[in-house]
Amino acid sequence: MKLKLNIIRNKYLSVLMMTLILFQSMGCKYYKVDEVGKNEYVNILNIGEIHKYFIVHAGDGLYALNDIEANESVVSGTLVNTEEKVFYNKERERKRIKEEEKNIVNEVHLYLGDQYQDIELGAVEIPLSDISEIRIIDRNTGKEIGVYALVGIGAIAIISAIVALTKSSCPYVYVYNGENFVFEGEAYGGAIGKNLERTDYMPLPSLKIKDNNYRIRMSNELQERQYTNLIEMIVVKHEEDERILLDKEGNPRLISNLKKANAAYSSNGENIIPLLAKKDDKFHLFNDENYSKNKIVLQFERPKEATQANLVINGKNTLWFDYLFGEFLEKFGGHYSSWMENEFQASTEIRMQRIIDNDFPLFISIEKNGEWQMVDYLLTVGPLASRDFVIPIDISDYWGDKIRVKLETGFMFWEIDYAAVGFGESKILEKKILKPYLATGTGSMDWKYELEYSDNLYMEQENVGDVTEIVFAVTDDLQNNPHSTFLKTKGYYELIRNFKGFPEWSNLNEFKVPGHFSDFSRERFLEVTNKDYDIAVNSVEQ
Repeated sequence: MKLKLNIIRNKYLSVLMMTLILFQSMGCKYYKVDEVGKNEYVNILNIGEIHKYFIVHAGDGLYALNDIEANESVVSGTLVNTEEKVFYNKERERKRIKEEEKNIVNEVHLYLGDQYQDIELGAVEIPLSDISEIRIIDRNTGKEIGVYALVGIGAIAIISAIVALTKSSCPYVYVYNGENFVFEGEAYGGAIGKNLERTDYMPLPSLKIKDNNYRIRMSNELQERQYTNLIEMIVVKHEEDERILLDKEGNPRLISNLKKANAAYSSNGENIIPLLAKKDDKFHLFNDENYSKNKIVLQFERPKEATQANLVINGKNTLWFDYLFGEFLEKFGGHYSSWMENEFQASTEIRMQRIIDNDFPLFISIEKNGEWQMVDYLLTVGPLASRDFVIPIDISDYWGDKIRVKLETGFMFWEIDYAAVGFGESKILEKKILKPYLATGTGSMDWKYELEYSDNLYMEQENVGDVTEIVFAVTDDLQNNPHSTFLKTKGYYELIRNFKGFPEWSNLNEFKVPGHFSDFSRERFLEVTNKDYDIAVNSVEQ
């Protein structure tokens, strides 16, 4: 029963944290309406372009809501008359979407209660309790578009949806899958400022060859300035039945002889093997409420002669973490810009240590001789798309028949869908680098020269809506031979904020204490969900 309750709880939280942002449709599509209750698990298969057009339904009236924000009690913004055609309404059950109607997938519909028969234009604050539904047109499997209505699931669902639809993250990467561009992930997540500039390696499972080319798009869809130093395509040749991943240093790893965990426990000792056994969008959220810093411990059978293990996990950051980080930044009020400028002047080492001290990464450790030894850590990748990771672990000095691995992070900073370990033999793999031969950006900008090498030249995407299409020529030896593709990017971004008011210095000073961000996350989550919490955090090791 305990296991069943844990799975139900994680399904419920997955609904609350699930971002409802979707791909823009091209050509003729279908859409339908699905009603999703609060206890149902919503499987969003594709996530992508941000919605920017919020429609408020109040009585018989339709209004647009601009400058939208949300906290644990209200959604606020500026209510205006709709100036664009609103394509979606409840009565339209299933019809073709014509080309001129493709903006249908950019609409978010907030339905207010019956008490809102009359509503005045201008600045508004709408209590979350007065919002009965959120409807968003979603791209579902195949060519079908679905709309999901979330009914009565509370403050976190609405906050998470608003954060997802107006979030601040990192450059979005779309790849051409042979028919259209689909969202693949976010590049160099968490690299806020030049002193945090970093290299990122993103698997591109959706990418397909078209007319002897690979095509990707990188876009700025957020309130930030994005600076990309380098873009390359890494191609690794392999046999048809082989699987390859790049580690965080860009080294190809052959993934073979994968073994699932024979034991997996969360911080409070619950068995979570069913959540991690396969990739099925059933995540462990590192949300055991008695702990600020959360962990899972995995145990695997070790083949007798194995000297190398490859830990394979699939995961991403949570929307809750994105929301929480926004709350933290807002505490600086009108002092935000000067504080951020000071951050930009700090050394890379100091800023990275703060990231580590605040439990932002996913830390990986292995147990040797009864003690946990750090193996590596993964930096943030954003909350919009899960990614496969491989973490090589040297076990040449380990003689047991089992290995125990620990994954640890701050309260609800990460979510993990799958974990396994491969003990296959190492193999020398051929890696080929493809440079862009075209890089055409908004305003017919040619960014090819800026993206070719890691130097002091950057592709500058400083405005919302800036997009660059990058084309790579696929050589003859790759055309009909099995290979895996990865996008190597290097860069950083700067958040644009216009907070007002006085800084909350006494509160902000608490964040100077290592680990406080994890405490803050746990306390705010329990506060928002109206649960009692004990600031004294249980730190008992399993």
